Amino acid sequence: MSTMTNTGSTTSTLTLTCKGRRTIRTLIVIGSLTVAGVLTVVLWFGLPGSSAVASDGSEPEVYQQIIVQPGDTLWEISSRLSHDSDQAVVLEKILEYNSLETSHLEVGQPLYVPAVE
Repeated sequence: MSTMTNTGSTTSTLTLTCKGRRTIRTLIVIGSLTVAGVLTVVLWFGLPGSSAVASDGSEPEVYQQIIVQPGDTLWEISSRLSHDSDQAVVLEKILEYNSLETSHLEVGQPLYVPAVE
């Protein structure tokens, strides 16, 4: 015949008070807002130390910042900067450097362009 004995182990459950639940919710909200804020800053300003680098692994490209003036268009700016090179390539670089999806420019807008050598 076998006998079973009770070892006395008990399981406990955690019960939060209303104030405890409110504190946990507040901490979750603060953490979420912090993460969202950091992501916004990184996406808005880019990663620290990032630069325009040629995609084929060659030397980094040099660029400069200009301010859009009244009457400036992307085509006109790329024409000014292209000199002896292909204007379409310069235009593509401007679009890439600035993550532009359209050709719309605002007067006073900073714009990264290939540096004139």
